Amino acid sequence: PRKSLLQPPKAAPSTWQIYFTDQLQLYRSRHPDQKLNVAQAAKELAQEYKQLTSEQREPYKRRAQALKAERDRQMAAWARTLTPDDVRQENAFRAAQRKDGKSRKANMKDPNAPKKPLSAYFMFLQRIRASPEMVREVFGDEQGTTKQSVLAAAKWRSMSDEEKKPFLARAEQEKLIYEEKRRHYEESFADPDDADAAGFPRYQHITTLTSSSNGLTLSGHFVGIEQLSLDDTFVSPSGGQLSNIRAFQVGGDQTQQPSTKVEVTEEDMREAMESTMLERIMK
Repeated sequence: PRKSLLQPPKAAPSTWQIYFTDQLQLYRSRHPDQKLNVAQAAKELAQEYKQLTSEQREPYKRRAQALKAERDRQMAAWARTLTPDDVRQENAFRAAQRKDGKSRKANMKDPNAPKKPLSAYFMFLQRIRASPEMVREVFGDEQGTTKQSVLAAAKWRSMSDEEKKPFLARAEQEKLIYEEKRRHYEESFADPDDADAAGFPRYQHITTLTSSSNGLTLSGHFVGIEQLSLDDTFVSPSGGQLSNIRAFQVGGDQTQQPSTKVEVTEEDMREAMESTMLERIMK
């Protein structure tokens, strides 16, 4: 895109801008027939503005605050109307501007998208902050933020895999929840006639599986939470419906023919995948 297509509410004027506008309007009302040199007037009014006392500036300050609050409300309402496609187009424009050296503006974050979860390390930092004992253990008497960050990183590196397990497991759970929310968010704006319009990995709808001596083999190739290998075994935590299910890529083994067809819902599939991923971490 050659220009930004977004049209956010105009920024609220500052205290100085309100004062300047008032003085220009006052001058024009008193001298309607005189031509005004705005640049020169700005210089003179800037000097006058500097001489104003706090009490004299207060009315302008209150008006600026009220206008800013109103603009913030308008901005929040406008942000709620943005779609993922609006954000993508804006970021494509900003990237082009940066490439041409015309702007250094960073990409826009989608204000309506689900928030990314914390990593295992940042969850560990949260645990430290919430425990006075851990604060003393990790930071000691150190009060500097930078030094505390160094000490926390060193503590994390020194921890065993067993000690990191709770944080890694929780981070993986939060990631699964985030990806599911993100998928639903993207799909809510997608063209219902275009399965790939959302541009986000989704689960393949697989409704059959094959019974064999090795257990049950899914008749499909999975994408979504992560790429699965052909040797992944799934375990269902609710009744064993999907016990000993192995991933199978369609086309990867043309000689294997389904012997028994069993109906499996997408919810069952997601449950099996999520359970397996958590088991990898907790082993």
